[in-house]
Amino acid sequence: MGYKSVCIDCRKSLNRPLDTGSDRLYPCSLCGKPMTLLSHRFRPPKKTDDKKWETVKYLIENGFYYDHVYQKIETNCNGVTSYQNYATYPDNIRDAKEFVEKYKEQARK
Repeated sequence: MGYKSVCIDCRKSLNRPLDTGSDRLYPCSLCGKPMTLLSHRFRPPKKTDDKKWETVKYLIENGFYYDHVYQKIETNCNGVTSYQNYATYPDNIRDAKEFVEKYKEQARK
């Protein structure tokens, strides 16, 4: 398993090997800006799909990097936390706004 390096501006995505502990930044070969590392679960939209790329950008800006997001998190009286059911990442901006609001406590800070 690895990462996807994504340039939102150029709409370019590359597979990267797992590089734990590295803070290395990968520059985009087209524009030179640092690419964003996303989970291997990310599936990039087509370059021409403006609405889906807008949704990806919105999710990243709000701390969602296509890591697992759980629909239900419960902590019982013993302090044991259980995570249930992965949430599905949205593919349109309207659903993305609801997703961010609903799962904001799971966003990266």
